[in-house]
Amino acid sequence: MFSFLNYSFEHPWFFTNYSFLLVLGVFLMLYSIFRADSKWKEVFVILFSLFFYYKSSGPFLLIFITMIIADYQIAKAIEIVVNERVRKMLLLVSILFSLSFLLYFKYSGFFLMTLNELFDSGFRVEKLFLPIGISFYTFQSISYIVDVYHRKINSTRNFIDYAFYMTFFPHLVAGPIVRARDFIPQINNPMQVDSLIMKTALFRILVGLSKKVLIADYIARYVDMVHLSPGAYSGIENLLAVYGYACQIYFDFSGYSDIAIGIALLMGYELKENFNNPYRANSITDFWRRWHISLSSWLRDYIYIPLGGNRKGLINTYLFLMATMTIGGLWHGASWNFVLWGVGHGVALVIHKLFFKGEANAIYNRKWSNIIGVFLTFHFVAFMWIFFRAIDFKDSFTILHQILFNTNPLDLIGFIVDRTAVFFMLMVGLLFIFIPSIVKESLSKYFNKTSIWIIAILMVMFFQIVLQLKTSEIAPFIYFQF
Repeated sequence: MFSFLNYSFEHPWFFTNYSFLLVLGVFLMLYSIFRADSKWKEVFVILFSLFFYYKSSGPFLLIFITMIIADYQIAKAIEIVVNERVRKMLLLVSILFSLSFLLYFKYSGFFLMTLNELFDSGFRVEKLFLPIGISFYTFQSISYIVDVYHRKINSTRNFIDYAFYMTFFPHLVAGPIVRARDFIPQINNPMQVDSLIMKTALFRILVGLSKKVLIADYIARYVDMVHLSPGAYSGIENLLAVYGYACQIYFDFSGYSDIAIGIALLMGYELKENFNNPYRANSITDFWRRWHISLSSWLRDYIYIPLGGNRKGLINTYLFLMATMTIGGLWHGASWNFVLWGVGHGVALVIHKLFFKGEANAIYNRKWSNIIGVFLTFHFVAFMWIFFRAIDFKDSFTILHQILFNTNPLDLIGFIVDRTAVFFMLMVGLLFIFIPSIVKESLSKYFNKTSIWIIAILMVMFFQIVLQLKTSEIAPFIYFQF
């Protein structure tokens, strides 16, 4: 009878679970009953958000609640205290307290493993369950405390408002990382959800589900197969797995962001965009302005600029940039693969800033330099994903070896014949990535003009297509592990 209250570390609750979508429908109906300015409405959302988190991380919910209570109290103290030394001490205590959970669950095993390898020590490495979303809500908590310390925002006097901001379930477990100054003012003044906002929200949700379920999860099966034993596959097959993972991670994560933004809109709240056609970036600097925008801007504002940014000379600027990207790599996972991925992007950013400071350096005319820039940036990012996705360095270099030294272009014909569906889905993914924005905007406008009843029929048809096409259980979102 109460099995619905159970949680599973192996099968966490997420947006593409049919049980979640069913419960979400009931939640939204109950949510619409409350007045917009009702505190009970906030309490209802908080309780549902905590239940949502419990369904993915079980007892680790207690850590999350403890962090919320502690940071709420410390932020109030930081704002009241006059002595600057005491304020700094409170800030440091809050940051260390929040980071302690992240460091223990995410990095303690990595640290001990590294010590064992370097010094041949015999520390026992326990495999710990990583509470889902801990990286996201830790960074969100730190941004709030730091902004209060620098008096960019006032501390939230109402605990319910702060708990609402921290627990709001659309962005809770995989972002976007939401800033308090952007979200808290909306809490007591949500948008009135009219038919246009509802249609816009439903369009985002359907796009997000399509990206995740129809494209990312299908391509993932081929990518996973190659990464299990990359040496057993030809260079062409490894190369297409590289392109495949570039598509998979983009559609998986941007799909999640689309769904989160859509659900928030249905509730009357606006979350900032997290992606802006990143694979159409014409430089690595441009890419990081478009990819996972909430993380890249967080790293800029709370690590790069506090270190000194570009205010302490050219050499220090590049060192700060490298340090920031290395931390960004480690944020994604406790592995030297992620460190190398972060360092690689840091080096690319330094090179771009060093040699390409303006359009005067463009060798080609504007049109062709842009096309070449997009081509080179996409391929650099795609090949760096090898280190992000591979199990270890050995597999990473095996993939590169196969692509560089075991590639026969004629193998592509055999691939198309033998794996027609995979090739077709890859082409669909790449077409969607590089299709002009005006086409997507036109589809959105057409959807907004469509009758709500037709939209309801389209949604039923969509879920029927998903049921027909899926051959296995829908995989969790990639960024749940971060």
